[in-house]
Amino acid sequence: MLVGYPTAATHQDHAMVGRSEATGGPAPLVGRDELVRDVLDVVADDSVPVMTLLGTAGAGSSALLDAVSARVGSATLVRLRLAEADQATDYCAAHRVLTAATSAARGDHSAVAASVVAALAKNGIGKQPAQHQLAVATSMVLRRLAPLVVLVDDAHWADDGSAELLAASAEHLAGSACTIIAAMRRSPARDARSKAFDGLLRRGLARSRSIRPFTARQSAAVLAEVVGAVPDTSLATALHDGSRGNPALLLAGAAACRRAGAIGFVDRHAVLRRGSRVPPADVDVVPGLRTADGFRWRVTKCMAAYECLGADAVELTGRALGASEQRVLEALVALEADRTLRRLGGAERPLWRFSFPAVRESVLAAVGPFERRLFASVAVKALWSGDIPQPDDGVLADFLADAGTFVDAERSVDELVRCAAGDSSDDPRVMRWLAAAAELAPTRRQRAAVLAEHCAACVRHGRMTDAERSARTVFETGTVFETGTVFGTGSPLLQPRQWRRLALHRVLALAACGEDSELHRVIDLSARWLPPDRLHRELIRAIALCLLNRWAEAGPELRRYRARWGELDSQASWWGRRFDFTAAVLCGAQTVTAPVEQRDDEVPPHQSLLLALAQGDPRREAHEPTDSAGCRLHAVDRFQVQWRAGDWDRAMRIARSSISGEPGADPVGRLFMHHGAIQVLTAQGWLGRARNLVAEARCGRLEHVLDHAEATVLRLLGADDDAHDLLLSGLRRAEAHGLVIGTETLLADLARHQARQGDHEQAEHSLRRLGRVADRIGTDAARLELLVARASVLGDPSSAEAAISLARERSSPFETAIAFSRIAQTGLRPRELLLEAYCLLGPLGALLWRARLRRCMQDYDVSVPGRSETLRENEQLLAVLVTEGLSNRQLAAVFGTSEKSVAARLSRMFTRSGYRSRVELAAAMLTGDFQT
Repeated sequence: MLVGYPTAATHQDHAMVGRSEATGGPAPLVGRDELVRDVLDVVADDSVPVMTLLGTAGAGSSALLDAVSARVGSATLVRLRLAEADQATDYCAAHRVLTAATSAARGDHSAVAASVVAALAKNGIGKQPAQHQLAVATSMVLRRLAPLVVLVDDAHWADDGSAELLAASAEHLAGSACTIIAAMRRSPARDARSKAFDGLLRRGLARSRSIRPFTARQSAAVLAEVVGAVPDTSLATALHDGSRGNPALLLAGAAACRRAGAIGFVDRHAVLRRGSRVPPADVDVVPGLRTADGFRWRVTKCMAAYECLGADAVELTGRALGASEQRVLEALVALEADRTLRRLGGAERPLWRFSFPAVRESVLAAVGPFERRLFASVAVKALWSGDIPQPDDGVLADFLADAGTFVDAERSVDELVRCAAGDSSDDPRVMRWLAAAAELAPTRRQRAAVLAEHCAACVRHGRMTDAERSARTVFETGTVFETGTVFGTGSPLLQPRQWRRLALHRVLALAACGEDSELHRVIDLSARWLPPDRLHRELIRAIALCLLNRWAEAGPELRRYRARWGELDSQASWWGRRFDFTAAVLCGAQTVTAPVEQRDDEVPPHQSLLLALAQGDPRREAHEPTDSAGCRLHAVDRFQVQWRAGDWDRAMRIARSSISGEPGADPVGRLFMHHGAIQVLTAQGWLGRARNLVAEARCGRLEHVLDHAEATVLRLLGADDDAHDLLLSGLRRAEAHGLVIGTETLLADLARHQARQGDHEQAEHSLRRLGRVADRIGTDAARLELLVARASVLGDPSSAEAAISLARERSSPFETAIAFSRIAQTGLRPRELLLEAYCLLGPLGALLWRARLRRCMQDYDVSVPGRSETLRENEQLLAVLVTEGLSNRQLAAVFGTSEKSVAARLSRMFTRSGYRSRVELAAAMLTGDFQT
């Protein structure tokens, strides 16, 4: 049964969630302030001596009573918690209240209290009490101690005699400044306690309020304090849904995530790592589940295992425990009374569900390995025999993975492999099924084949460390090798097709895991696990060159395969086409005219359309999950679609989730996703976060793209010379590796910087280089970059008009706004273009660019719409930049004003908001408390 928070040992005993200590003042109780005020109103109202606070286990009654304790003023305060054992002794609760109240009160009331306690003890030993006389005596003792507030936690454990005595005493306590606040669990039973409180409510001597679970917003606020960062939607939703807003379970889930390393920190957001799930909390977080009734605990574990089987779970529980169905039902009814389970459906074949998904996960984690296999084997045998219908959602495969050798191993392997290869191939559980099949495989050859499939599934789902482990296990199982074949005991472990695919997947996994030394062995053709046929061996070598950022070397080798793709294995052909396409575009050897060819059904869904999107129509539906061929888009591609469409909130959620996980098989797409995320953070004023993300993304691959992003931040901070140096170093990096994509933005910014410095000859030289690069890339994006640069550096009106037309055609909000703002500053149609750019940046939340644009609009005498919105945005941006730790000098550079003006702005903001320091302001920004 769920009885509340765990006690003393952990901070989870309280749902008290507050601001950082730096903010000063008491910590607020999230979502409970109104409830605390209601309790204090009852304390102040002499006519109502009793108040009950009703909630489920773990709802936060202890924290609520803590908050009340801190605000009761000068009244004598008595605080006690009842325990389950208290209900076994008549008048035990009343005895404890009187004893605690007398001890806490000032003055000597012990003699009177002792006589009443003695009377309680006398009447509590199997005798019918003189209820009226005891009530009068008890109320007389409490009235002498007034003003008095008694806080009783877990009052549902009160014995019936104490509950009846309270009901009888309440009338005598009215008007005495004595108040009893009882926090208790809701109970479906109409016992003496419930009847006593109901009677008080009808007579107006008590009030009752419910302690409700957290809303999704309140859960997010709690998590922000617990993890010390803004919780991303993925994390907040997973924890809130699992706990259903129950504070104890929410905090236990967050703690379990941190212990298991399931939380990643990206952009000062706490993110559930890609491919991770919320791990189960310790089952002892839910006291009462391991009851003295061992049978009920075993039924609870069985129901956790069989819940997915619906109404058949009751029958299977009986089989697993060797008990009658009637006995199982009696235990289920008791679990329902404890609110561990809830019953759904009709009376004949009800469905039983755990009240909280997180509790089910905790119970499952507490099932021992033998029991887990036993429970699973019972379910497998029933499914195989047809005693219960077989679900279609992978339930059988889950049970087979758990049952292990408790069922027919050979049949299990076949079933697991079949499930993994079926419609569920995109289900992350496939990796678990195949790992279990590998453990059960009766022969080394079959185990190697299953591990090869497991490696492919891990690559498909971005679990590159596991993919490398499986591939290494297979290749280390055999001995090479004079004949170039992997052998076990005299016979090949893998077929040639399986070997080629496994070697290809291992190269992808090695790159993601940073195993560059092994990749160099692949390039030297000294890795003994490479396939023997020359065609595939050299293709894998060319892909390894790409993965080591040697795209210019790989390009010619990959181009030689263009007439021979049909001779290759289907996956090798698809991956080869993909890397050939990417290498050609990155090096400017091929213009982007169409996306890479559609994959066949056997190819994993990691088709990167990133570079094709540069040429494609950016006006695609913002929520489109697939490409034109119906293939599911990978995260990097979905990010690009959302970014270009201007849905930056959704784009950043995708980016944070993807960046928090392992690097996948698409290093180019991942890096450009980093670049896009850095642009978002920069535009919104989070310059410190942007620079941190640049540092995290640097891995020796395509770093000139990151150089451009960091140079933009440096320029905004007033470090023009450092930005210029970074642009030059980025160009040198790109040239050293023969890369062209990404250099167009470097050259455009370099030309503008040189023009600002008055070095027009060098600026024109950079423009000529940019023209050659744009021609080689051949995308509309590169052409737009060239036209805007020519307009802003040379003041060329024809280039400006062409750029305006092309930007409107592409219809990407941020790209268009930046292009228009730069063209307007040449003096061409400033009123029209500045205003349009300003309006385009609004929905993006691009506070920094809007602020700089406002200054430009003033220079050109263009009215800025929305004065109140302008004031709000200026203050919001100032708060963001202060949170990022910028100095007054850097703030002045961002706003294009003086340090004195910045100091005045800061003073006004602190006066208005009430925050006393930058630390307090930063804490408020973290929790979302800062309001403009």
